[in-house]
Amino acid sequence: MTAKPRSRRQEQVQFATELRATGKTWPEVAAAVRHRYRVNARVAPRLARGLSQRQVAELWNQCWPDDPKSFKNISTWELWPSSTGHAPSLGTLDRLAQLYECAVPDLLTDLPSHGHPPPLSPAPAASVPAVGIDLLDGPAAEPLMLTPQPAGTLGHRLYDLRFEELAQALIMWVQQANPGLDRRELLLKISTALTVAAAAPLLDMADADERGRVAAVLDDPGRLDLATVAHAERVLQHYRRQGDVLGPQIALQTALAQRHVIADLVTSAPEALRPRVLTVYAELSQMVGWQLYNLGDYRAAQYCYDDARTAAHDAENTEFVTYVLCTMSQLATWQNKPRVGIDHAIAAQTWAAQTDSPAARGYAADVAARAFAAAHQDVKAHRALEQEHAAVNGLTVGTPLASWWYFYDESFYWGTNAECALVLGTPEKALAAARTSLPMIDPTNVHNYAHTLALQSQAHLQQGDIAEASAIVGDIARISGVNPSPRIIQRIAGLRTALTPWQRSRAVRKLDDLLTHYRPTGSSSTNKS
Repeated sequence: MTAKPRSRRQEQVQFATELRATGKTWPEVAAAVRHRYRVNARVAPRLARGLSQRQVAELWNQCWPDDPKSFKNISTWELWPSSTGHAPSLGTLDRLAQLYECAVPDLLTDLPSHGHPPPLSPAPAASVPAVGIDLLDGPAAEPLMLTPQPAGTLGHRLYDLRFEELAQALIMWVQQANPGLDRRELLLKISTALTVAAAAPLLDMADADERGRVAAVLDDPGRLDLATVAHAERVLQHYRRQGDVLGPQIALQTALAQRHVIADLVTSAPEALRPRVLTVYAELSQMVGWQLYNLGDYRAAQYCYDDARTAAHDAENTEFVTYVLCTMSQLATWQNKPRVGIDHAIAAQTWAAQTDSPAARGYAADVAARAFAAAHQDVKAHRALEQEHAAVNGLTVGTPLASWWYFYDESFYWGTNAECALVLGTPEKALAAARTSLPMIDPTNVHNYAHTLALQSQAHLQQGDIAEASAIVGDIARISGVNPSPRIIQRIAGLRTALTPWQRSRAVRKLDDLLTHYRPTGSSSTNKS
């Protein structure tokens, strides 16, 4: 049986490999990848072959050494036609088609047709991207449509829907829909639908016996067994995904309720299961702290992080101790306390060195780099980034990772590289790093995607490119309709404040018109996730 993939990249490679094994051509595999993972037609053929942007650039340079390219060129072509990318020439598209063994039109198939469409039959006045469809079946180029009443249709389809795919459909609609629409009520309904979908895996127990077992444990914690603990561990990932996509307001209540339940189980857990139950409790405490952090309640977040660290130590889970210390460093640096952030980061690196996890070592170096940069200790910040890069290179396909590292990959490293470059006054490096990071980010991780867009906008702003900076702020505002995290709203407000000297320009006036429709509010801030 094929092993379950541990990362999105590994899942994509496995998916493409299985299609090739059935005799599919490379263009057919790329089309399937594009449709399944909601990437554009320039990204899909690269993912189908399991290549990084750097590897594509190396192949290009082997074929055409007189016209060398770097991963930055690949990144900007893949970002097009968004405002953050650059259009590849026909000659460039022809060479990419040769590398990917496809036709040039295959690289443009996701672009709109500007011909005259056939007459449309009457349709309901309000429609948005269809929950009633199978998100994987049908022609790859077919647009997704959602009816305005998805919450009512989701109840009986919990077992048919994947939360990530539904989230992708929603995010695509929010990014592409006409900003003149009054979509607040529709977003509220769709958010309700997504909450139901996100909860589906928590309710989806294999059989009646499993449901009965969990119910019995809740009634009598003394009956806790291995199967119930394993179920609790499985659903943690879905709680994290709720926060990434829908924001902290929705995710917090779920995590708080589950933390209360698990706390009751800790004291009565059999000795053999106690470390695992303590780790589940520690994860939930950290998760609650993370959501409180995103809501701006830093004191409560710190309390939960302390609780999570204590539980992780009690469980003797060194890797999770590292993770909690990293989040504590991040919280301190965000509050403009970089020396405290350095203190926690160094502790995280000390514990990470006792693990076999490249993700633990990489993330500990990541938060150290941010803290050193905020403290204007340039040399130490760059050294930490070098350490992180070395750790990220160890995250190869098949590397075993604990579930809480689901977000950490090469895209995260490049995002932090961009943040540090901005703080240290090198916006050109920040822009290149942000452009590298964005195509790698899972688009349903709205939180990370929005914060990396903010870094890119800030880099354009520091370089005086007001039009690009304004356009990207508009992109962030669009996706904030899905994830109204106060920290995302703060980033929008801070960037708009920085644009005040140019508020009479056409680009900023256009941005203000768009912000009127989305009505984001909040105070400014400067740091990434």
